[in-house]
Amino acid sequence: MPTATDTTLRHLAMLAAIPVGLPGKSTRQILTELRDKNPDFDVATRTVQRSLEQLSRQFPITSETRGRTNYWFWIEKDALTQIPAMTATTAFALCLAAEHLRPIMPPSTLPKLDPYFRHARRILDGTDLGRWTDRAAIIAQGPSLTPPDVSADVQEAVYEALMTNRKVEVRYRGKHEKESKAIVLNPLGIVVRNGIVYLVATSWKYEDIRHYVLHRMSEPRLTDEPAKMPPDFRLADHLGDDGAFAYPASDEKLALRALFHAGAGAHLIESRLAPDHRATEQEDGRVLVEATVTDTAELRWWLAAFGSLVEVLGPESLREEFAEEARRLAGVYGADPEGQR
Repeated sequence: MPTATDTTLRHLAMLAAIPVGLPGKSTRQILTELRDKNPDFDVATRTVQRSLEQLSRQFPITSETRGRTNYWFWIEKDALTQIPAMTATTAFALCLAAEHLRPIMPPSTLPKLDPYFRHARRILDGTDLGRWTDRAAIIAQGPSLTPPDVSADVQEAVYEALMTNRKVEVRYRGKHEKESKAIVLNPLGIVVRNGIVYLVATSWKYEDIRHYVLHRMSEPRLTDEPAKMPPDFRLADHLGDDGAFAYPASDEKLALRALFHAGAGAHLIESRLAPDHRATEQEDGRVLVEATVTDTAELRWWLAAFGSLVEVLGPESLREEFAEEARRLAGVYGADPEGQR
């Protein structure tokens, strides 16, 4: 005699066999699939029909009658996300992914994931975790800039090329160029920085790794040719070891010594620039920061943002760069002691 466990397993198998939307499957088709998967599910057609009617009162499945046959289907595209039940923690993670990870998701996956995102939002509605999303935020430093638009066909072709390890041909316009040129790229990785989407790639048969922004691409064509990968390339190493997106100025390390005004340097007592970072409060309240850092343009931009609230003490070459920049700024603003031009 069938047990309650047998019936439960059969009901789960039936739910898994039902398609989403029309044309659906007939009761007999569902029974045939059950028997093919497990001979123990050898029950009468009438039994399956009664089970389906019972399940339709608990799950969003229904049937359409054509002739004398019922064809069963799930009413909602995302109904299957209810089996097994999604936990609130999983729903929370999916909502965060939907908000923050969309730029790096392959476009082909988004239509498949959107039902899960919507279902996750429904689960969180009115819960403590749901309210948490209204009480926490990630913000970028500096002015809020609207990222340039990336055409859908470019994004789809580039992400598909990266996912399937194929070359992609595009027309690309350099930052200081007016006209675009055809180029064949070997995609190595996608990086999103300050809202800008970059393709890390080599071009043609060259081995030097460069960064191409997607919003300057047009007329994409996905090729059937396998991408040429540099030996032992890892995106994490490319981003971390050489500070690729910090725009290296040289291969050298700098022994940075900088004296910050009290308010400007207070956070550097807690935050660190490097493993050997040392911040020492001076008698006058200023903070002396010493650290071995990578020689990059981004380091210079960061220091320059403090303006007169920081004095670069060393190395001497970096101090002279800032002294020369100060002289240029004085020439631009040309202020006399009274502050008049």
